[in-house]
Amino acid sequence: MPLLLLTYLLLGQQPAATAQIPPIAQKTAGRTTGTACCLYTRPSTQSPMLSIVPVGAQVQVTDSANNAYFVHAQFSKNGKVLSGYMYRACLNTAP
Repeated sequence: MPLLLLTYLLLGQQPAATAQIPPIAQKTAGRTTGTACCLYTRPSTQSPMLSIVPVGAQVQVTDSANNAYFVHAQFSKNGKVLSGYMYRACLNTAP
């Protein structure tokens, strides 16, 4: 029985190079922060902090689908654009 299952699984697999559909690119969304929040290099509070984003700051959310707690965002500070991760809860609820 296990040999039949293994044969079925091996023969049923499609080659990896066929019919791969790229993911849909998300649009950048301008949002404001509802609280002061940290901008991190990776989606973890253990990673280095890039900046503190103040309350009411305008951020561009570039990706929000990969993590339940963090969003990938861009923030402009002193004329320099910083790109990193911040808590999703820091954003205002209205887009």
